[in-house]
Amino acid sequence: MGNLQRLRFAIDTGGTFTDIVVLDEDTGEFIVEKAPTTPSNTLIGVLDSIKKAKLDLARVERFFIHGATTGMNCLLERKGARTGYVTTKGFRDVPEIGKHDRPQLYNIKYKKPPPIVPRELTFEVTQRGDYTGRVLVDLNIEEVRQVARLLKKKRVESVAVNYLHAYKNPDHERKTREIILEEYPEVSVSISSDVAMEHREYERSMTVILDAYLKKEIQSWIGNLENELVQSGFKGRVIITRSDGGGMTSELAMSNPIHTLLSGPAGGVIGGIYFANDLNYRNIVTIDMGGTSTDVCLIRNGLAMMKDEARIGDFRLLMSNMSIKTIGAGGGSIGWIDVAGALHVGPQSAGANPGPICYKQGGTEPTITDAAMSSGYLDPGYFLGGEMPLDLDSAKKGIGDNIGKPLNMNLELASSGILRIALSNMAEAIRVITIGQGEDPRDYHLLCYGGGGGLFGAYLIGELEMPSAIVPIAAANFSALGMLMVDIRHDFSQTFIQPLNTINFDELNGKARELLQKGEVTLQSEGIAPGDREIHVSLDMRYTAQEHTVNVPINFAMDEKAKDKIYEEFTKVYKQVWRYSLPQPAAIVHLRVTAIGKVPKPKLREIKAGNTKPDEAQKGKREVFDFIDRKWANFNIYERSKLLANNTINGPAIIEESTTTTTVPNGYQCAVDMLGNLVIRRRR
Repeated sequence: MGNLQRLRFAIDTGGTFTDIVVLDEDTGEFIVEKAPTTPSNTLIGVLDSIKKAKLDLARVERFFIHGATTGMNCLLERKGARTGYVTTKGFRDVPEIGKHDRPQLYNIKYKKPPPIVPRELTFEVTQRGDYTGRVLVDLNIEEVRQVARLLKKKRVESVAVNYLHAYKNPDHERKTREIILEEYPEVSVSISSDVAMEHREYERSMTVILDAYLKKEIQSWIGNLENELVQSGFKGRVIITRSDGGGMTSELAMSNPIHTLLSGPAGGVIGGIYFANDLNYRNIVTIDMGGTSTDVCLIRNGLAMMKDEARIGDFRLLMSNMSIKTIGAGGGSIGWIDVAGALHVGPQSAGANPGPICYKQGGTEPTITDAAMSSGYLDPGYFLGGEMPLDLDSAKKGIGDNIGKPLNMNLELASSGILRIALSNMAEAIRVITIGQGEDPRDYHLLCYGGGGGLFGAYLIGELEMPSAIVPIAAANFSALGMLMVDIRHDFSQTFIQPLNTINFDELNGKARELLQKGEVTLQSEGIAPGDREIHVSLDMRYTAQEHTVNVPINFAMDEKAKDKIYEEFTKVYKQVWRYSLPQPAAIVHLRVTAIGKVPKPKLREIKAGNTKPDEAQKGKREVFDFIDRKWANFNIYERSKLLANNTINGPAIIEESTTTTTVPNGYQCAVDMLGNLVIRRRR
């Protein structure tokens, strides 16, 4: 990369690989590398990726942006802190009772997972406030002290405090935290009024419980990471990606760990937003096919679809997050046969260890990667640029023994069956986030990344009649590349339930000023200059007879004169979401403020231009069993690093790079744009 002047780098820790992208902000050049993820200690994989990129941390004075599945893994593996829960007398069982729904309605073997906080670590305190914030029963200080002593006796490591209607009046929660820390200074305390200032008791209880549960693991992860970086001479700022696609400093991530829960998948969507806004693709569906799973997300008019609630397993949380749908269709997803003799793919995954059979690390169950290589899509000698040769014979034997023989299929049909089911699962996920939300997939381009995105992209646009599939530069590391585009972001909310026609605007504006001030103070604490701050106000609104809300951006003064304008904006958003409106009065439910700290965006360099003929990049031919046509075909093979802007490739062809493979099937054409992105369309 020459004499680098200004560097920033990002690392995405996935289920199978840890990806790094190092960018020179002055030239737009970048380095990408992969290292195996080390599930027992993800920090090892991070340091290995830095070494592979030959990055001298002492020369980095800008940013390090990191996204990881640490929080999610901690929750799924139940490795969090020993957590206690303190709540209003009479509401001890809210987290365990939940919503009384049945997530798997027709599964007679379904069992509700055990609670995060066992009953013996759940405590009640005498106090009560109403929905307006008025104190009905004073906090019993002596009871709080007794609870604090019990928490210490039971060796609780972290405490979650959630009182009824504390989103309106947090005084009792704050006093409780103060008393617990007086009695037990070593413990960590999370209070719901700091984590989620919204109504819905079950969701708020689970949000603060998980914040407390994750705190020890997240603090250890980030603390150890920072120590290692500093010891290696790093002088820049550490930014952790948030579930909502923004970033936050490491200090805030350690104090508010709940916002890191969906940190990993957000990076690629951030990159998708960059493409949508800077490269003139306004409507995009992103599909990130990694080693363990596939994540899909909708970007409409340059903005990612967002949610203010998250569902993690059987838990519901109050947390701003990108509307990302995840399915078990990664490269390591396992093909298996059920008791009725039907073939399935995933959600089980071979993960990083042992991985697919062809990795030669002890894997015995056939995966999507094994099927792709057995069909000829992958070159076993060119995986990771030849650094990690794959075992083709073992992959073929594993598919034959586990799938082919039981189903009386030859190797080609067994392999193509795995790939066709994986394609079907991905197509269905895209239908859910498009057609399921009233959108036509034919109006959206497909941005394919991750290690396997390019392999399936063209087939997906054929299945869904989408106009094009875009395989971006650094596709296998695109989530890490997307993190380089991240802005600092913080979301603040306050429940404020009032009918629009009788609303108290003085009270509403008073609450808005409090949240705006909180946003300014938070950005200031992170060193964001006033000129780089943006703060947006919005209202969650609904018709008064309904339950669910839509989010309405507000960029004008809120006063009596604005009632009609607010209703008009609400109607516009409601129509956009539901395709109709009602002649009914509306109500405000939540006030929201989003504080954004703008981080300078890097400019990516353009590649050398050529003509339409890619002859210099062609490196041979290979027989491939096309899993859609179900027949062998002779595919031209191209080296992506040698392609020039304006080159055009007609299928059937495969474009290889050290970390991923792109398929251009028969009847499709691939054009190379000025940045080196591959744009695949059906030939007319």
